[in-house]
Amino acid sequence: MDQESSIENNKQDSVNEQTVEDKNEVEELSNKVKELEKSLIILNDALLREKAENENVRRRAVKELEDAHKYSISNFAKDLTEVLENLYRATENIQGIDSIENDQVRSCVEGVLITQKILNTVFEKRGITRIYPLNEQFDHNNHEAINQVEDGEKEPNTIVQVIRAGYRIKDRLLQPAVVAVSRKS
Repeated sequence: MDQESSIENNKQDSVNEQTVEDKNEVEELSNKVKELEKSLIILNDALLREKAENENVRRRAVKELEDAHKYSISNFAKDLTEVLENLYRATENIQGIDSIENDQVRSCVEGVLITQKILNTVFEKRGITRIYPLNEQFDHNNHEAINQVEDGEKEPNTIVQVIRAGYRIKDRLLQPAVVAVSRKS
């Protein structure tokens, strides 16, 4: 019996040792699972952040491309505004084309007027608008005041003279109108 009891104790010890080993192994595996879960959370967070960053980069690129298409002619248009303004200066003092007696001068004036009209049409097609704010209130977003004129008849900050017309391309200011504004005397 002693021998049986000893065998039984050995078996029991062996089972206890196995159970302790199994518990240790389960604990190790549990710790490893926790570490992997933490790593998964960190990697998932990093993935979401990268995905958001890529979306932001894509949106910025699309916006920049749209702006490039929309405003690509800005410098060229700004140069052409000077030509159009010269055409306005050339035609602003003409009273009536029919009153011009010389046929060559009349043809020249007609050509200038036609050129001005065509250039205006081209500007309109491209979304370029002229800002000529005479008798309007001064707006620092569209106008640049370089002079103040005493005028008791007009409200202060009313534009009394347009020195140079401004231009806008779609929703962006190409060049401000240069103006003189009134002030109280």
